[in-house]
Amino acid sequence: MRNKRHLIYLISGGLLISFLLSLAGSFFPPQSQVQTLLFKVDALFAISAFACLSAKTSSEKFEIPSAGFSVLAIAQGLFLAEIDKAYHWNFDTSDIGILFMIPAVIMISYYTVFPKWLRIGGIISLIPFVFLLLIRVSTDFQNTSLLENSIFLLYQTVTLCWAWQIWLTRNDSPGQKV
Repeated sequence: MRNKRHLIYLISGGLLISFLLSLAGSFFPPQSQVQTLLFKVDALFAISAFACLSAKTSSEKFEIPSAGFSVLAIAQGLFLAEIDKAYHWNFDTSDIGILFMIPAVIMISYYTVFPKWLRIGGIISLIPFVFLLLIRVSTDFQNTSLLENSIFLLYQTVTLCWAWQIWLTRNDSPGQKV
């Protein structure tokens, strides 16, 4: 049981730190060295938290959401690959990351431990990503920093709600001390 308690801390803490780093990074000039660094560390925390969420949901016999969190970790890795160098981000890589997010979040919506509003909210958070992808593909417009920051913060608000829901489950095991 102690191992599961650690998972809860790693998931909730990782997603909270990811959100805070992303929020802080959004205040720096687009693609700057500081923003790039903050977003890289943000992505590392998110990837770790999603991998832990995959392990947690798998141990709870939620195989479809577990697969979704694994695919979401891959998507987050693609977003990390996008920001490989300051002032030279690779937007094509993030476009592929958006494509990975679509099935991932749909699979995660099968995780009935999350309330229905949160599962629906996750799916709704994909809509702006699809619009971003369409804008980039149809116009070849790369300077979408403000739009991108807003979309990611909306999505990370959903992941923050996931973290909160996971945190609330920390006392669900009878006889377990936290």
